[in-house]
Amino acid sequence: MRSSWRRALLASGAAIGAAATLNALASRGVAPLENLLGGTTGWFEWRGRRIFYAHRKARERKGRPVLLLHAIHAAAWSYEWRSNVDALSETHDVYAVDLLGFGMSDRPQLRYSARLYQRLIDDFARQTIEEPAALIASSLTAAYAAVLGARDPGQYPSLILIEPTGLVRRNTAATTGGDVTRLVVDAPLVGPAVFNALASRRSIRYWLERAYVDLDFVTPELVDIYHRAAHQPGARHAPAAFLSGHLNLDVRGAVRRLRQPVMLVWGEQAVETPVEDARGFLALNPALQLTILDPAGMLPHDEQAAEFNGLVTRFLASGS
Repeated sequence: MRSSWRRALLASGAAIGAAATLNALASRGVAPLENLLGGTTGWFEWRGRRIFYAHRKARERKGRPVLLLHAIHAAAWSYEWRSNVDALSETHDVYAVDLLGFGMSDRPQLRYSARLYQRLIDDFARQTIEEPAALIASSLTAAYAAVLGARDPGQYPSLILIEPTGLVRRNTAATTGGDVTRLVVDAPLVGPAVFNALASRRSIRYWLERAYVDLDFVTPELVDIYHRAAHQPGARHAPAAFLSGHLNLDVRGAVRRLRQPVMLVWGEQAVETPVEDARGFLALNPALQLTILDPAGMLPHDEQAAEFNGLVTRFLASGS
């Protein structure tokens, strides 16, 4: 019996030592993030936390402000909009926010949820922008934007939803298995090791190569920038909630209620949210406008940036 316990302790010690080594290697030499979008760097104080945003003032304002909401994944942050802020700020004040737990914003360990992010987005729009704003959102945050737009079309009079989830994909709350996933990734020592393996340079490159059709976009610099975002202190906590399903929500009721102008944007070759998913949104609300960009994958606003920026500018100008 003693020898069994001794072997177990030795194995546990080796595992803990390996995890600590992996965590140290993963965080070595990771520099803090900086504002790569230009414009004015701003901070929104929310529930005792600091939320980063970049503000690009319109060169010649001709429409409502625009709020850009990045997708949610292990390396997510507002850098996603680097190919869009210049063009959109020709005629609109543009705000690009890092959601709590991502990018340059605070990354506390707390119970992240879809409701928390909807509240954050709504509070930011009302307290920082202080007037009705168009929402441009990607993937899961596009689902949040749909709910906010259905709830208050006066505050959000135009929506551009890029490959939104919430009908079939990521539309259910977490299960017991999801709770276990969050507990593992949030655990003090094992959690960082698990997350560091999921957010390694190799894993990030693999995800980017699935996200883009044109692999010339997947440069070593891009991989490094996203890797740095995924390895800031506390960066694992919000993705843990995403991986466990706690950020999901069902948007079917919200989509039916949308009455303001809404444009869906899809990449023809999107993998995780294939273009066929758009049919479900149109079936719920035929008034939605669908634009398919080709060739493009899961980041059509980057891969076909010039076309996307032109579409959005015309859509916002027409109000339809």
